[in-house]
Amino acid sequence: APTGRASQHADNLENSARQRQQIAHRLAQAANNLCEAMTSPTVQIFLIKEIVHRIGLDRFRLAIADPTLELEWIVPDLLRHDEGEDAIPDRFIVLGESYRTTREAVTNAVLSSSTRPLEEVVTNTDRSLKHVAPVGLLLSLYREVTMCQAESSQFQPTGAEYLAKLRDFVGRRGLLRPDASRLALQLLGNEQGAALAHVKVSPGQSGMVRSLAALVVHFACVLSQCAPPTSGHPLEVFAALAFKPDTMRKALLPTMPEDDLPAIRNALPESNTHWYECPNGHRYYVANCGSPMQEYQCNVCRVRIGGTSGTLDTANRVASAADQSESGHILGAAHLRSASAVPERDLNPASCALMRILLHMSLVWAASSSDQGKLAALASIIHPALPVGANIGQFFWAHLEYDIQVFGRAVGKGFDDILLSIHCLLGGMTNANVNPSAGLDLRLSSRESRRQWEGGIQRQYFTDFFQSIDGTVNAARQALHNDDRLKKDKLMRAVFEADARPASEGGRHLDPYLWCYRERASVGDLTHRLAPQKEKYRVLFEFLHDEHKLRALQYLPDIVQLQQRLVARFSRRIDRRTAEAYTVKRLLSEFSDLDERAVGAMVTAYNSAWSLVRESLYQHGRLKPPDDCYYGSVSLESPLSCLLPTAEGYGCNPSALVEYLVSAHNGFLEKYYRGIRNVSTSDIHSVLLSDATHAQLISYDGSRHLLPLVLSHCHYTVEPGQGMLVQYDLAALEKHLEQRFIIGRPMVDMAEIRLVFSEDVHNTSQMVALRRRIPQAELPKASQHDILSELRDLPQVCSVISDLEITIGHLIATGGRPDMMLAEYMDNVLKMKSDAKLISQKLSHCCRLENILSVWCLLMVERSKRLAMLREDAFDDVAETFKEELQPEDREDLESWLAALSQHRDTFVAELLEFIVGELNQRNAKRNHDWPDWSLMGAMDSCEIGGKYPKEMPDALQCRHAVAVWMIAARC
Repeated sequence: APTGRASQHADNLENSARQRQQIAHRLAQAANNLCEAMTSPTVQIFLIKEIVHRIGLDRFRLAIADPTLELEWIVPDLLRHDEGEDAIPDRFIVLGESYRTTREAVTNAVLSSSTRPLEEVVTNTDRSLKHVAPVGLLLSLYREVTMCQAESSQFQPTGAEYLAKLRDFVGRRGLLRPDASRLALQLLGNEQGAALAHVKVSPGQSGMVRSLAALVVHFACVLSQCAPPTSGHPLEVFAALAFKPDTMRKALLPTMPEDDLPAIRNALPESNTHWYECPNGHRYYVANCGSPMQEYQCNVCRVRIGGTSGTLDTANRVASAADQSESGHILGAAHLRSASAVPERDLNPASCALMRILLHMSLVWAASSSDQGKLAALASIIHPALPVGANIGQFFWAHLEYDIQVFGRAVGKGFDDILLSIHCLLGGMTNANVNPSAGLDLRLSSRESRRQWEGGIQRQYFTDFFQSIDGTVNAARQALHNDDRLKKDKLMRAVFEADARPASEGGRHLDPYLWCYRERASVGDLTHRLAPQKEKYRVLFEFLHDEHKLRALQYLPDIVQLQQRLVARFSRRIDRRTAEAYTVKRLLSEFSDLDERAVGAMVTAYNSAWSLVRESLYQHGRLKPPDDCYYGSVSLESPLSCLLPTAEGYGCNPSALVEYLVSAHNGFLEKYYRGIRNVSTSDIHSVLLSDATHAQLISYDGSRHLLPLVLSHCHYTVEPGQGMLVQYDLAALEKHLEQRFIIGRPMVDMAEIRLVFSEDVHNTSQMVALRRRIPQAELPKASQHDILSELRDLPQVCSVISDLEITIGHLIATGGRPDMMLAEYMDNVLKMKSDAKLISQKLSHCCRLENILSVWCLLMVERSKRLAMLREDAFDDVAETFKEELQPEDREDLESWLAALSQHRDTFVAELLEFIVGELNQRNAKRNHDWPDWSLMGAMDSCEIGGKYPKEMPDALQCRHAVAVWMIAARC
């Protein structure tokens, strides 16, 4: 049971959280005191600017309205918001004068209960604007009618009679396409969120939710008017997802990860590379002649792969050449995704994040429908499937919220600026003259069609957008500030510095120009600015392209050290059940105070690395943990098994994490040396994973190492009314980054750190591996008898078995001289004090390493016999399907066959026991599910167990009778 120190550790964590809250409170109080001491609100307003540009104005208003946070003091009286004023800015205003005119016409029409103002604006619309006017009309109706129906702070609710006139107006005019006309009717009735409350306008809705809903509505309006079905418009992919998701059930959705095998095939010489699959479908290749000459274990599930003498193992098969990229939405839950933007195919991180925003806006719109057919289609494209009854709309909405955060970090912008920039992008999509995508598969049924479509969207819409994003945001802010509706919103105008700065009232140190907001240079901002010059600065571009995974390398040495500690402490000493019940809290309690802190820091390093790369690991890692074995961040109450590096269960996660990080390090160095510097990686020295240090890895902390390096090569100026101009010295930055993080770093030789559970020593493959490592010989019968006579009770037998299994595990890993005495090996190599461990003097004096398997089998048989004598189940870990009793006639045949064995009977008993405990256990249930019908002797032969017997075993004896056969053979 956990000691008091573990509870103390939990209390320390709680105290630490409480201390952080206290520090935050003291910090807020100090800021409050500073602001009160100032004669001018300049510093107070600067604090507001810094907060708002990070969390957004809507979220800031929620925070200061929350009485529990006690933040009312932040807003000075001169910026207080008057009751009744509109606090939700109209971001559609960035679309320009056409929208402003249409919006005012809708307002006048509502006030006068007449459609004449709308008739006039439609009549005078510039036909050259094509889609701008229809989209502007839809957005104006949403802003002035839909929102006012729910919130009547500006106007009286629109009467039912006038709503009927508006419905008639949008239905009979030829201005709107059919899909857009249906959308207009939905908006007039506030019916656009029937299945998702976030999209439907409702009283009391937070400004942040409504702002995001307005973005979704804007995109839906653009799609309904600009990308009708079968038009060939590039946006038709998003339109199909939004309005007809059933047509996209088999689509390879944009930004989703894909099967890496085709790319790997292309990178390897086709003439001498053959691909195969293990029984569980995990792929591997054989080079040179392409014929398997050796047997190995699958890196994922540890089953036998390869073959001998050019013959493939019968359980393996030739791998299919077909692309196995999954269709549909395969990102999983939003909270499991990486916190940083990641690249996909030809999309850089910022472009991928932006495209996912568009994707999830389309899916949110479809999921807000009450059409059960649409919802069923959406459910079918989500992999893994959502639980029964889960809200599909909430699922996609969570992804959209997450996308906004990720995109903001990628381009270094705050929430409000991100919303403005995307509204501007949608406005650009409305204005763009686009030629139909002739010959392009807009159902994205293949990886190539998806790649081509993504590239087209990036070229058509994203390239110019990213190049001018700063100017676009500044212009959008200015348009918002000039909106007559918001001229009374003092807080917003102060935050975004819309008004001329007053003269300083408290001295030069309070000059408003000194306290103006300056956008921070960031790695994300650098990344998207570098994209147009990626060929000129290839090292810098490739580094930033992989930065989302390279940043996790700083934690690799601690993770490796943690795994080494755990393997040394628990390998072959703990079983699966114990590992599941054993908590991290208990683990920490068993260390000294100094070690407890060290191990706790290693667990924290594991959590940090896992949170950074978990999305990429699941999609692109060579080792992919099964979906049902995902485990999030490790807490004190987590089972120990989620930290133990194994090939199954939760242990897949730490194993896959280390492999992924090593691959990230080696993969980048290979691109750098071979792809950029034209240096063969064979000329680069390497280091063992267990010996790798921070100085030998591309190891850095983003905030303490990389960002200061970026800032030291960043030049920016601030001019009144012009905002901040940022420039980077890319050549110098690339040179210094190369020198600091890349040059001199060795490749890392991946040596798997793998824990073996105590029951896995019984695994047949382990015994086969031991025989190959150290040829085995049977111990003389007389010695066997003497050993058993010295082990008087069952606990002694079990104790010796446990120590033998530990020794066997080390011998499999490191080998040894066959003629070396077992006691000498345990004393000098394992430091196990053989006198106390082996108990039997005969065992200590006569057993060599070449006899260890014979002794183990002898004691396992003795253990099983003694358990049977005590009426206990000697095979409690064996599946019940292999414990079927024999029929009387089959029993007679067995007795006859055993009698014919004569002196070989004991050998058969030992070999059958090895087969039962090694192959017929619960762990192998999936692999041996069809074994009950197999011939018992045939199954043993397939596992390389058993030799030639004087007479063939009766065919009626099948694996289902294995335990019954052993009990009879062993005379139990």
